[in-house]
Amino acid sequence: MSQANVQAVSRLYDAFNDGDLDYFEQQLSNDLVWNEAENSLNSDGNPYRSFAAVRDGVFAPTVRDFDRFRCDLEQLYDAGDNIIATGRYRGISTATGKELSAQFCHIAHLDDDGKLDRIQEYTDTLQEAQVTGRAQQIEAIRIPQPVM
Repeated sequence: MSQANVQAVSRLYDAFNDGDLDYFEQQLSNDLVWNEAENSLNSDGNPYRSFAAVRDGVFAPTVRDFDRFRCDLEQLYDAGDNIIATGRYRGISTATGKELSAQFCHIAHLDDDGKLDRIQEYTDTLQEAQVTGRAQQIEAIRIPQPVM
């Protein structure tokens, strides 16, 4: 991979956060394979195979479920054929008013034309579910320390 591909992936995050979905769509390959993390809020549609599928199955529910949702990018790593992105998802749940600050890792691949053709998401799915009220921590179990 090249510095140009790292820059291209960085621009995708900027476009998403700026709401520039036209630019985002233009940077996707026709052979797109997009996978949300297993057990994430939007993983039922995996794999998403077009911008329309991602827009309707990932972006639209995210905008519905969170106010001020952002992907705060922390690092981009050139990993040979892939670009690894780390950061935090941030937003406020529309259902609970709770703040989301979930780590993410994306493994992205660009085709020979510099278009995103594969992405795999990894994230804190438990925090997503708790923040949106779809899962609750019932009670911490306290295990007494053994007496020696």
